[in-house]
Amino acid sequence: MTTILWMSLMLSPTAGPSSQTDTGLLVLNIRNLETARGEIHIALYNSEADFMNIGKRVAGLSLPVKSVEPLKAELGRFPFGTYAIAIFHDLNGNGELDKNSFGIPTEPYAFSNNPRAKWRAPTFRETRFELRRPKLELDIELKRWKDY
Repeated sequence: MTTILWMSLMLSPTAGPSSQTDTGLLVLNIRNLETARGEIHIALYNSEADFMNIGKRVAGLSLPVKSVEPLKAELGRFPFGTYAIAIFHDLNGNGELDKNSFGIPTEPYAFSNNPRAKWRAPTFRETRFELRRPKLELDIELKRWKDY
């Protein structure tokens, strides 16, 4: 009888914080900061249709840059699913990714999966990742356009 009770307890779903298996904490390690000024702007998207539309992002975060050391950013907890991230380093504090007259970014930027798309914006498919565990850390490297 004791064995049956013990086995039924082992097979029962757990309660409390460990039962939050449908959400995960998203942490970013942002590397290659070239100067200790401005802000890092992060946008999280969950669909191809909304990707790169700032008004349709799932979450956004702005962080001051105080050092060129890698920046660890805890974006928050999100439901398990497929996401993509776009980041830029706003060097002059105007809240925008500055571009030259040809539309080429003049400030560092990056995407999840660090795709190598130079002559076009990367797609959701190239930048997407799966959040399917309690904590996911992603390494993202900022680059200037010429470095892609």
